[in-house]
Amino acid sequence: MSFTKRIPVAVILFSALGLSQPRPAAFYEDAKNIPKSPEIAADRKVTFRLFAPKASEVLLMGSPGILEFTKKPLPLEKGADGTWSLTIGPLPPGFYTYGYAIDGGLRLPDPSNPNLELRRWGATSLFLVPGSSEAPIDERKVPHGTIHVNVYDSPNLNTQRMAYVYTPPGYETGKQKYPVLYLLHGNGQIEASWTWTGRTNVIMDNLIADGKIKPMIVVMPYGHVPRDIKMPGSPTDGAMIEKELITAIKPMVESKYRTLTDRNHRAIAGLSMGSAQSQMIALHNLDQFAYLGAFSAAGNRTEWEKADPAALNKNLKVIWLGCGTEDFAYKGMKDLHTFLESKNVKHTWNESGAGHSWPNWQVYLAKYAQLLFRD
Repeated sequence: MSFTKRIPVAVILFSALGLSQPRPAAFYEDAKNIPKSPEIAADRKVTFRLFAPKASEVLLMGSPGILEFTKKPLPLEKGADGTWSLTIGPLPPGFYTYGYAIDGGLRLPDPSNPNLELRRWGATSLFLVPGSSEAPIDERKVPHGTIHVNVYDSPNLNTQRMAYVYTPPGYETGKQKYPVLYLLHGNGQIEASWTWTGRTNVIMDNLIADGKIKPMIVVMPYGHVPRDIKMPGSPTDGAMIEKELITAIKPMVESKYRTLTDRNHRAIAGLSMGSAQSQMIALHNLDQFAYLGAFSAAGNRTEWEKADPAALNKNLKVIWLGCGTEDFAYKGMKDLHTFLESKNVKHTWNESGAGHSWPNWQVYLAKYAQLLFRD
């Protein structure tokens, strides 16, 4: 009896079937199919790559920072191995977000880049082009604060909501009470945006280590009502956000954290949509806030016109306005600055380059924070 006849029939069939089956297709996670992207060269040129062998068109879709440089979405070029690539730059130092549009429809972040900005309608990839000078978001070997993720039940909205809270270095081991900054995000962003993308914790750690700011607690709540997905530019319920912050978020924070609870130790600020919200909330609640920061959105001019200039000067120790000259909100912000000047309302006007993007907002936060809680 031959050797082959002693092999069980099932094994023969299994082996035959195995030999006849094609090898499974490679997963994207296979190293050979993961291109390096983005690749940031020493001259600040940036190369983007995407492995998409069956695509017929891939476009680089950029944040305002990139679009200020490229002016429009740019096509990637397909290589023989199915990898698409494009090099742009040199880019100015700063923080950029981007993604791809494939075959005129599908939009997605860069699969090779684990760094993401989460937004209500999807994620977008991000990267940092370093500069020669130190930036507020540069990670340094300094004492670090803590980011707390708080889930609370909202009695106003009959649902669970979330807020991120930064506590300064030494909070967990001490007994000191701290002032509080309420920091609001923009349209489409989420409660994590000021931390994950804005790097508020890094900014605060650096400023505290340098002795440039008073240590403070920073509260970053969710700014949309309702939570379901809306397209960019869609409105949110400003009155509900005001009520939520005053009657739900603030009491939750003051019950869970060691906070100074008088108005002189409470500030508010926001970017874009959050800028309009912070203006509305502060102007409606001068008994609650002594500091107001507005980044890249003029807000409701009617609210400012209804306010008493003398009351503003008496109650708001700082009114800080900032906007980039390339920002779509620039005209409205500049008009608000001019209006406040005409009413002799004390405020700080910060005009910068670039547009509606994180590099501006991160710097604005660093500048605004240095003016808070000084007396």
